[in-house]
Amino acid sequence: MEHWEVAIIGGGIAGLSVGKFLAEKGIPFVLLEEHDKFFQKACGEGFIKNIATHEFYDLYGSKKGLYNEIWETVIHTKYGPVIVEMPIIMTNKNIVEKELARQAQLQGTIRMGEKVDKIVDGVLIPQQIKPKIIVGADGCFSLVRDYIGVHPPKLGMAAEGICSETALDPTQCHVIMKKELVKDGYAWYFPKDGLWNIGIGCQEREHFRDAFSKFKQQHVVKKWRGSPLPINRPLKSYGKNAIIIGDAAAHVVALLGEGNMHSMVAAQIAADVIEKQLSHTFNSIDFREYHHRCMHTFGTYLRHLYYISQIFHKAIPSEYIRYKLLKHMCNATSRYYRNLYDKR
Repeated sequence: MEHWEVAIIGGGIAGLSVGKFLAEKGIPFVLLEEHDKFFQKACGEGFIKNIATHEFYDLYGSKKGLYNEIWETVIHTKYGPVIVEMPIIMTNKNIVEKELARQAQLQGTIRMGEKVDKIVDGVLIPQQIKPKIIVGADGCFSLVRDYIGVHPPKLGMAAEGICSETALDPTQCHVIMKKELVKDGYAWYFPKDGLWNIGIGCQEREHFRDAFSKFKQQHVVKKWRGSPLPINRPLKSYGKNAIIIGDAAAHVVALLGEGNMHSMVAAQIAADVIEKQLSHTFNSIDFREYHHRCMHTFGTYLRHLYYISQIFHKAIPSEYIRYKLLKHMCNATSRYYRNLYDKR
């Protein structure tokens, strides 16, 4: 039996970020990733620059894998374009994850190609690892979430690939939100390093197949990659001796399925709370602070956006009313980021 202070299950942005922040605190850990390579989840590869008082550059601590910083996203609707001013940093996510792994390995151990099949009485099987604390960064079908008894989130579906050409302005990100393209979802076109990360996502998985089939016929992409994504309000993120983070905890913007930056912020909070818990001498672990800090920092905001997304897609059949609501939301978001950077 192996004994570790912390075991992290999952080596995506969420798990690697927890590892990085634990390494900076000098806390040893083992991270188990079932795949042999990084960047396995379909993703637009963009990071929102700021969440609350947290900035991506400060959290990441490197320049590797970073491309352009884009301030405008154009949302194309049936009734015309809507522009939102919100800084997005485009990346090569494979390089970003490798860099996070490099920083994490300064203190921790990362084991690639090791799948945890189950957790029995706090023991990771078949590895026979018994950690004091378990971090579940293991995605939509999280074993750790099952272990702590939290219900799974509702799932949507997305697929993405790299395209060399589009007719769109490469100084902007583009989102196509038209019912004729995909019901209860959208397509994206994000410019990166002379190429485009393009994809399509849908809240209802039964609508996804037809929409994706039509979408991929319109573009030349060498390889498509698909994956489920949580469409849910944030879940209870702790129980027993474990926490969950990222997709496992539905730390995502339900309207968009975006969660890279939220995962990094949650990872920093998790590392702070883990350090505090390991410094205590009592036998029990109490992770309520982790959940409460996540909810205070971004969870309430994500919960509100989840309810808005349900109203947007389920309760408003009119595309024109959706357009008006979207315009109002984008104006409010643009004002927030203008004020944020004006103050600097």
